[in-house]
Amino acid sequence: PNLPELASLLAEPEAQCASEAERQGSALLRQGCRAVLVKGGHAGGDVATDMLFRHDSEPIAFSASRLNGTLRGTGCMLASAIAAGLASGESLESSIRSAKAYVFDRIAEAATG
Repeated sequence: PNLPELASLLAEPEAQCASEAERQGSALLRQGCRAVLVKGGHAGGDVATDMLFRHDSEPIAFSASRLNGTLRGTGCMLASAIAAGLASGESLESSIRSAKAYVFDRIAEAATG
């Protein structure tokens, strides 16, 4: 989920900082998920950082420069690209890394036109 979706799933206010987002991601994980990828595109700053939460491991950050512009459907594109990586036999971490690069490239192409 992105930050607004994560807050909604937990019936809490939206995280305003990285530590709140991390706490919320961990809370969602404890509700029975095997893994949670919190998208950081709605956060501020020059870098968009997504966080992967799994049981028995530290969170893993996936960061990329924030691009100008607002596009709809990037979360759906990311989820589909992750699923394609998993279906191809990639690990979850590798699938997320590849998917984030793919989505970044598509957004950059759309921004330039």
